Formats: sequence, structure tokens, C-alpha cells
Amino acid sequence: MPFFQPPDPTLPPSDHRYIVISDTHVGDRVKKLDTRLVENFRAFRPEAILHAGDISSAEALQELEAISPVAAVQGNRDWLRRLKLPKEWRFEVNGVRVVLTHGHVSMWHYTLNYVRLLITGRKVNVRAFRDRLAQRYPEADLIIFGHTHFQLFEQVGNKQFLNPGAAYPHLLNHRQIQYCELTISADGQVQARNVSLPDRVHV
Repeated sequence: MPFFQPPDPTLPPSDHRYIVISDTHVGDRVKKLDTRLVENFRAFRPEAILHAGDISSAEALQELEAISPVAAVQGNRDWLRRLKLPKEWRFEVNGVRVVLTHGHVSMWHYTLNYVRLLITGRKVNVRAFRDRLAQRYPEADLIIFGHTHFQLFEQVGNKQFLNPGAAYPHLLNHRQIQYCELTISADGQVQARNVSLPDRVHV
């Protein structure tokens, strides 16, 4: 499967369609990708799949690569499972400067947050992650991240933030299987459709 290549800025602009996914956790929390994800991704026919980390298995990555080129970043679980991936992708689509990252920033930040959770019983909220990423990537127009397992698409100031949620069912996402269909139009408009599939147990 060809390696992910951002659009060539020398070509005339056109619409670009992507699947955005994160926190698949194949191998540590679920055995495999839900077959409906694979079917839906094939039907959408994206030019690439953007994975915001915590893939947790090379086999899951290969299954996605059989559909479309994949840009994937290393999440905290990927680091623990020794999956060698970049910490971030930075690229431009029709003038929109995009950053793809997991969102935990570093293993030091991840460990600090985990210790805080154990001591206080309180998680770092999504706003804190969003603000930290905005400071880390001041040049970005669109920041795509995962880690929180909380699906969102919002604009704060001159930045847009996209989190596709978690692509496996768990309590925090009401046992939904989540992802996002992302389109960046020829004139640089960002359109995101967040999708939630019910867990098969509850279908």
C-alpha cells in the first residue's frame, strides 16, 4: 500500500476526504477491529486514513493500510507496546495547516496525569488537553488528536479541534464505536461528520 502523501500544493485545489480514527486498542482491549468499521471505511473511499494513536497492534495498522494509505502517530499504549511511529504529522491541505497527534503530549505528561488521577481521583478534562495542544502547535489551523476517548469537533479562536473518539466500545463513550469522516474542501473549509456505531452486544 502506498505511503501517505499530503496533497501536492502545486496542483489545482480539490476536495480531500479522510477517515479519522483513534484509540483502536486492538490487542490490549479488543481482539480486532469491528468489521463494520472496515466496511464503512471502504464504502467512504477515503484518500487516506488518519490514525491519532493507541493503535496497539501492527496487525490493525496493516488492516487499515489495505483500505487506504495511513498516517498514524504513536500513542501512550503504542510506546508501551514498542510500536515505532512518529509522535506527530504536520501537513497542509488546501491552505489548512493540520497537525495529527495523540494528545498525551509525552510519556512524562501521561505519567504525571496518571499519578494525579490515583491521588485525587480526578481526570484531566478535555479542555486542558485542548489548551495544551493549542500552545504546543500555535501555527496549526486544525489539530486532530485522540487519547481522551471523547468525540468532539469544535472551533476555539482561530483553531479547530477534532477528536474522533475511541474506535472500540467502553463505558466512557456509552459503548459506542466511534470515528470521523473528514472533508477539506477546495476552498479550505473543514467539514467533519462524527460517527458512532452501537456495540454489537446492544444492536
